[in-house]
Amino acid sequence: MEEKGKIFVGPAGWSYPDWKDTVFSGTRGKVDALEFMSTYFDTIEINSTFYRVFPEGTVRAWTKRVRNDGSFLFTVKLYRGFTHDPSILTNSDRSLMVKVLEILQETGLLGAALAQFPYRFHNTKENRKYLVNLRATLPSEIPLFVEFRHRSWLHRAVEAFMRELGIGFCNIDQPQVSFSLPLTSIVTIPLGYLRCHGRNTETWFGEKSSRDSRYFYRYRREELSEIAKTALAIASRTERTFVVFNNHFKGNEVFDAMDFSEMLNTKRKHWPSWWKAISESLRKE
Repeated sequence: MEEKGKIFVGPAGWSYPDWKDTVFSGTRGKVDALEFMSTYFDTIEINSTFYRVFPEGTVRAWTKRVRNDGSFLFTVKLYRGFTHDPSILTNSDRSLMVKVLEILQETGLLGAALAQFPYRFHNTKENRKYLVNLRATLPSEIPLFVEFRHRSWLHRAVEAFMRELGIGFCNIDQPQVSFSLPLTSIVTIPLGYLRCHGRNTETWFGEKSSRDSRYFYRYRREELSEIAKTALAIASRTERTFVVFNNHFKGNEVFDAMDFSEMLNTKRKHWPSWWKAISESLRKE
């Protein structure tokens, strides 16, 4: 039986091209990346659904490649049409996204759905109304978290509004640039969520910033300790909490999740032998 307040730690995604020489450097032959990564972590955030909505067959195949004993749960990022560009969202996209979540829910593998909004999504009457409609779009039994990036959402009235809607507040650790939302430990539903994006302030909003450069960051141990205190504060008020590292470039998110799991004593088993050496080399870069 799962203990109350359990913290699920894991990476955002399970395979990137730039992980070949780091995360997967010690593997031999063809490796099932999802099966491999889910062996070591209790959660994986599915990020690919942000870029496209997958068919039922693909999602069911995912469910067969991970353990299903209650110790592993996916979290799922909503398609970008829900959060970044509603003009591209079709009725088919909406139906398929709901189907993805329902399949994972039915198989006992869904931790939560995540709607990650961009920095430009400010706390306005129109945007609050949009959240009301978004919550109504998804089945009520699907746990929904919303991630804000802008500080205007940091308000007691927002917390009360989200509690009333039954939407979870996704806490984040991100570079503190302009009016970025700071690290918080807000809880608005019986579940908790904390996403760690790194603290690369130099490339967060730069003109030449790319997805890789924005998320190329390795947390220092004292920073992980700070985040651990926040995660524990969230977990003390929830049934379960998801802590996801999204500083993916070169596999830093995997190694930070590994160190974080050890810090909280939540690791499942011995890590791959080559991870420790590569982890330390990346920390020095």
